[in-house]
Amino acid sequence: MDYFRRIIRPNVLSLSAYSAESAPVPEGAAKISANENGFGASPAVLAAIKSAAEEANGPLASISRYPDSSCSALREALSRRHGLPPEWFLAGNGLDDVINLLALAVIDSQTEVIAPSMTFGVYASAVEMMGGRLVTIPMREDFSIDTEAIARAAGSRTAIIFLCNPNNPTGRATTRAELETLLDCLDSLPAQPLLVVDQAYEDFADSDFPDATHYMDGRRYVAVLRTFSKIRGLAGLRVGYAAAHPDLLSYLYRVRQPYTVNALAQVAAITAMEDESARAFEQAARAEILRERGKLELFLRERNAAYIPSQANFVFAFYDKTPDELRALASRLAEEKILTRTLIHRRAPSGLRFSIGTPEENDRLMRALEALC
Repeated sequence: MDYFRRIIRPNVLSLSAYSAESAPVPEGAAKISANENGFGASPAVLAAIKSAAEEANGPLASISRYPDSSCSALREALSRRHGLPPEWFLAGNGLDDVINLLALAVIDSQTEVIAPSMTFGVYASAVEMMGGRLVTIPMREDFSIDTEAIARAAGSRTAIIFLCNPNNPTGRATTRAELETLLDCLDSLPAQPLLVVDQAYEDFADSDFPDATHYMDGRRYVAVLRTFSKIRGLAGLRVGYAAAHPDLLSYLYRVRQPYTVNALAQVAAITAMEDESARAFEQAARAEILRERGKLELFLRERNAAYIPSQANFVFAFYDKTPDELRALASRLAEEKILTRTLIHRRAPSGLRFSIGTPEENDRLMRALEALC
C-alpha cells in the first residue's frame, strides 16, 4: 500500500489533477491552446515592469522585499475602474487562486455547488477538493447555459452557483435578460446561494453582454471574477481578482496566503488598466482578435464543420466527433506544430478548442484543417 494513502484526505485520493499545459512549447509552434492573448502585453506594461525591477528606490524598494500583501495600490486602481470602494476587491494569483479561496471558505461535505456540465474545469476540482457535492446542469441544445434549470436546482444546501460568462469552453454568453431572470429567481429564495459570475472573457463579448458588477447593489450574494490573463496579456504574471461584498472578502482573507500577487505583477496590472497607450494597445488587440475569430468561424461554417459561435477569444469545434477522433486530429495538428486543446466531457459533447491567435497562427490552423478534414 502507498505510504501516503493513509494520511491523504479521502476526497483528495479520488481527485484528478487539473490538466494544465506544462510541456515546453516547440520552437516555431503555433500555441493556440490556452486562450492567451497572442498579441502579448503592451509595451507600456513591459516598460513598467522593467523600470520597477531596476529602480532601487522605486515603488518596490527592492525585489528582495515582500510585496504589498493587501495589493492596496491595485485595489485603488480597481476602485477607479469599477466605481466601487477598494474594500470590495480581493486580488489573487490568477483566478484559479480566487476560486480556491471561495472553495476553502465556503464548501464542505454538507454543501452543494451548481455548475453547467460544460464549463471551466477548476470549479469542479475546487468542489471535489473540499468534499462538496457538485450538481451539474445540462447545456441547452445550442450549448448555452440553462439559467432556468440552474434556478430550479438551487435549494437550501446550495452554497455556490458558478456562472462562467462568456462560458469556457463553449464561448456562449448568458444574455442580460437571462441573468436578470436568474437574479430575480434567486432574490425570491429564503436564503440565496453565492452567485459567482466569472467574467474572464468579458472583453470579447458583444454589446448585449451584462456587466455583473452592475447587479451587486443590494445583492450581497453576487461575486464577480475577472482576470488580467486574457485581453491584457498578463497570463504569465497571474493576476485575477474578485469584486464582492467586503463581508464575504473578509472571510476569504482568512484563508488566503499573505503574499499571493507578486510586486511586479501588481505594477503590471495597474499599468495595464491606467496607462493610455496600454488601453489603446488592448483595444487594437481586441479588434484584431474579433476579426480573426470571425474569419475562423466562416472557415468552419463554409466546410459544414460543427462549431459553436463564440463570444470569447476561442472557438469550440468538432463536437460531433468521438473522443478518439478528436485526439487523433489534435495529434495530427501537433505534428504540424499547432497546439490545440482537446476537451473530453463525460456528460456532454467533447471537442477541440482553438484559441484565437495572431493572423499567421490562425492561417496555419486553417491550412492544416483544410488538409486534414
